[in-house]
Amino acid sequence: MIVSRQIFRQTVLILAGVLFAPVSMAQSAPDTVFINGKVLTVDAEFSQAEAVAVTSNQISAVGTNAEINALVGEGTRVIDLAGKTLMPGLIDNHNHLIYNSPTWPNGVRLGRVRTRAEALQRIAAKAKELGPGNDASHIVFALGGWNPVQFTDDQSEFTRAELDEIAPNNPVYTQISWGTAVLNSMAMELGGISNDMPEPEASTGGKIWRDADGNVTGKFTGAIFLKWQLRPLFPEVTGESAAAGLLAEIADYSKLGVTTSMTYNGPEFPEDGLAYIQEYLADAGKLDMRIYYPPHFGRNVSAWTPEEVPTVVAGLAKHKPYSGSEMYQMLHFGEHMYLPVSDSYRMGDKPYPDEMMDQFRIVVTAAAKNGWQVAEHLNRDITANQMLEIYEEVNQTYPITDLRWRFEHAQGLSQVTIERAKALGMAMGLHSSAAMSSPKSRASNATFSELLSKQDAPPLRWYQDSGIPFGLGSDAQVVAHDSPFFTLYWVVSGKDTSGQPYFKHGTLTREEALIAHTKSNAYLMHKEDILGSLEVGKLADIVVLDRDYMTVPVDDIRDLNSVLTMVDGRIVYEAM
Repeated sequence: MIVSRQIFRQTVLILAGVLFAPVSMAQSAPDTVFINGKVLTVDAEFSQAEAVAVTSNQISAVGTNAEINALVGEGTRVIDLAGKTLMPGLIDNHNHLIYNSPTWPNGVRLGRVRTRAEALQRIAAKAKELGPGNDASHIVFALGGWNPVQFTDDQSEFTRAELDEIAPNNPVYTQISWGTAVLNSMAMELGGISNDMPEPEASTGGKIWRDADGNVTGKFTGAIFLKWQLRPLFPEVTGESAAAGLLAEIADYSKLGVTTSMTYNGPEFPEDGLAYIQEYLADAGKLDMRIYYPPHFGRNVSAWTPEEVPTVVAGLAKHKPYSGSEMYQMLHFGEHMYLPVSDSYRMGDKPYPDEMMDQFRIVVTAAAKNGWQVAEHLNRDITANQMLEIYEEVNQTYPITDLRWRFEHAQGLSQVTIERAKALGMAMGLHSSAAMSSPKSRASNATFSELLSKQDAPPLRWYQDSGIPFGLGSDAQVVAHDSPFFTLYWVVSGKDTSGQPYFKHGTLTREEALIAHTKSNAYLMHKEDILGSLEVGKLADIVVLDRDYMTVPVDDIRDLNSVLTMVDGRIVYEAM
């Protein structure tokens, strides 16, 4: 019998233990191979290898340099890693990528800036880049992902006067987290803000800050007030603006090694914007990141009032989970089942009233009936138990234990509550938004401060040791840092963005943290068979780091970057 050289070589390699994709023995050579690296496979044993082969959009082999080199053909691109660390693409299980896309081209990212002086320089540079102008296309945004407590020189908030000084010819809108904004004079003018502006309604929680003479200072607080009253400052949200901004976002995220985002949107993002992204980006093959997103119901993501609940219930029956491709898919419902039940420590230790939870029950029941994965914004233990009572009730009629419902943020759960959720097959999404703080800022909320005197929030080691599935994410792009490496730094070092201790009762190992940001997140999204680790047959989402995650000083983890990012077998960013 005559055996071809390629078949003979592959047979020898299989006998030698090299892993191959389940394709015919006469398969073509790989499209790309990575050799001479430190490959963190994040498989069940957290094993390491030297080299990886990619054929089409899949991992086709993982092994030693000699084994993978033997597969190289004439058309194979060989990438010498020169000892660099290669690992699975990072998965962010909670961000607001699509929702914030229209503002991204005008935005300046301050998350990694360590001094206030540099932050102001970056805002000035962005104004110069955009050029002078007094309309929405020339506004400079610094929307979240930063907090003055990260600055080592001066932790005071920006002022209207200094924003006027550094960007005199552009509107400037800076926002700390979700509820505090400082504007310059041109932004106030663009938004129609003057000294005789009436105080916001109490229901918005808003405040216009004034000086001793009653003049508006440029500082405004209150998340709902900022969202609606200052809306004219924002670029118009259209399919075109969302798509253009999304491409810019993805390009920036590729440099951070993020290959998959489970995104959550927000009010006033048009449903047809999602369809536009589908047609002009996803269907056209222009997406360089996997994006999993929730359904919209007109211009909203859930109901604000009881009168809107029937629309959401009907929408949950009309839309179908898992609609779309693996690059752009409607996957989950969240992060609010019923928006008035938006759990917050501002509630103190009070439960939500029965009439609110009755509306919550109606929406949750519809989600279970139609097979949706529910991801609910949740922080307080008392609210978790209110919700779990409803989940247990719903589970009797429409089983949810296989749907992998989860709590998002999940900061204040007790060990008893964790076990109660685990019994329902639930999981937890933990996010570095909590780390955008300092000991002083955390102490400013009495309820949260009391919680921290008893346990960590989130209770990392309780989740890890209990065995309940959990994954890591950011809650970017307004309330948290964009970078997954900041999240990894937070849970491994135990420090917040100011560099002060955050976790008191145990952190994660580097292995545990990386698993939580890759393989565990794939599980949370029902994608563990195709994503989350570098194993034969899985989709080729790969990141090469500038330094070794496993050995750099722990404080340097937050500053890691990708030098090569591959998504679906395509290199989407390269700086090697």
